[in-house]
Amino acid sequence: MNLTRTIVAVLILALLVALPFGLGQYGYYLMAIVMIYAMVALSLNVLIGMGGQISIGHAGFWALGAYGSALIVTKLGFPFFLGVLAGGLIAAAFGALVALPALRVQGHYLAIATLGFALFVQQVLFEWESLTGGRQGLFVPRPSLFGFELRDDFAYYYLLLAIFLLLAWITGNFARSHSGRSLMALKMSSVAAECCGIARPKHIIIAFTISAFFTGVSGALYGHLLGHLSTETFSLAISLSFLTMAVIGGLHSRAGALLGGAYLALAPELMREFKDVQMVIYGVTLILCVQFLPRGLISVVERVWTIGTTPHATR
Repeated sequence: MNLTRTIVAVLILALLVALPFGLGQYGYYLMAIVMIYAMVALSLNVLIGMGGQISIGHAGFWALGAYGSALIVTKLGFPFFLGVLAGGLIAAAFGALVALPALRVQGHYLAIATLGFALFVQQVLFEWESLTGGRQGLFVPRPSLFGFELRDDFAYYYLLLAIFLLLAWITGNFARSHSGRSLMALKMSSVAAECCGIARPKHIIIAFTISAFFTGVSGALYGHLLGHLSTETFSLAISLSFLTMAVIGGLHSRAGALLGGAYLALAPELMREFKDVQMVIYGVTLILCVQFLPRGLISVVERVWTIGTTPHATR
């Protein structure tokens, strides 16, 4: 089993490294967007897949990471990596605060609370013109690495890939840790888990904090990719798209996060002619996926791989 997982991981990594070759500038940009969205999908894997906590307000964390990093780099002169880290930490701090309502409410009540948070963040960023630029937006410098500016999205993609792999490694280790297993036990039965001595408040806060940190890092990297931030980007629609992406890709798999990121990045390109009904198509796709593929698109890949590697029984 370990050998099989290693082979699959090597094949996926080789595919990700080779994908950009032969693409044009817009292709490099799309591949970078896939990586950025996949980081958000990883964050929802932690929060929803492991913790069972619903959130439709991740656009708020995404915005805090993007604007936090941009302001720290432009106003304070911090280097790119410190700005990205700071953006993630700012989002994580707010994630811990948003976790507090989750200690008292669950289900659709928690969804409404996270939605209110996202709308609040978007409105504050829009109104605080002296800091964020308001309706004019905020210009963000291109990322730089060891003093060299990454002007080409081709080079930036590989940096994003390295960061995604780091976050995926952290997610895997967290899932196998005591905290990760405790979180999954709480998801299965909070009463049974608490009877075994697992502190629910502590682990819910941990889940929200990690999820918000990943999302904040993704937002910071997104801002440096675009070069310009506008509050219109961080709307309710993007929060719903994030949730759709995570469910369609697969909430219990890091490879599923990649599939979800690819879906969210590439689906609009394939549905340009249906611009007015894109959200309807997203909704129908989500319903069909929940009904027929509850574990996401990654379950199809796993079935195909299992069929292809299982030796036929001898007659």
